[in-house]
This record gives sequence, structure tokens and C-alpha cells, in this order.
Amino acid sequence: MRLRLRAPGNMLSRTVPTPASLDIKGHRMTEPSTGWQLDDITYSGGTRDGPRANVKLSRAKEQVHAEGSGTGLIDAVCHSISQATGVEARVVAFRAYSVGPGSEAVGEVELEVELPGRRVAVRASSTDVVEAAGRALVAALNQYNAKRRAQG
Repeated sequence: MRLRLRAPGNMLSRTVPTPASLDIKGHRMTEPSTGWQLDDITYSGGTRDGPRANVKLSRAKEQVHAEGSGTGLIDAVCHSISQATGVEARVVAFRAYSVGPGSEAVGEVELEVELPGRRVAVRASSTDVVEAAGRALVAALNQYNAKRRAQG
């Protein structure tokens, strides 16, 4: 993980490699094996260029990539994930909590996501709340796709 600060326009840029999903206790989070995996997130924002995100996802032998913008960094990441997967997803509620003290604390994110015909509540955690929000959205999309497959 690296953090770069750029002077022009006070732009913040960060690239987050995304290892296997772990919950706050270090246990592997369960995701359907046929579901999307968030492989990489790169995001940046500043007063001149605004929030932007670039995501890479994979499932089975398929890999997708998308770039997008939003009203904030989390919105930009969520728009990019929605675009990459081709599923219209709208975050209708966002909550973030600090788990532990200090700047190295884990952030837990809870999302309510509106998808075509249903609403899903999910959560994910990371030391980076933008990454946690992206992981939560991917979990919502995986739940949505699993229910659609089960219903035929």
C-alpha cells in the first residue's frame, strides 16, 4: 500500500492492492466461489480533478476493469464497480465505524445497496474505509447474483 500526496490542486492519490477479504478478527470472509473478487482499487481526489476511481475485478476466468468518478471517493469506487460488473447498484445508506484505537485502526463499513428488484445490507472491513466500502459493494453484488441464480 502506498500513499502519495501531490502539491498541485491538493490532490490525494492512493493505490490499494486488495488481498483476500478478512473480517475484523482476521477470519476469511465467505464469498461465493463464482462471485466477483475485488483485485485492485486505485483512487484519487482533489480540488481540481475531483474524486476518481479505477477498479479491477475478476470471477472464474473473467476479468473486468472500469474507471469512474463520483461525488466523493467512496461514490467514485462504487460507481466504478457497478460499471465494471454491469449491474446498476445504488448505495442508499453508508455507515463506518472504527474498530480499535489510533490511525491504524480497522474501519468497518456497513452499506445498504439498492439493486434491480431488491435491497441488500452488507458489511466489510479494512484499514482503508474506501477499500472496505468497495469490498462491501462487491459482497452485495455477489449476494444479488446468487439469489438471481437460485431463483432461476
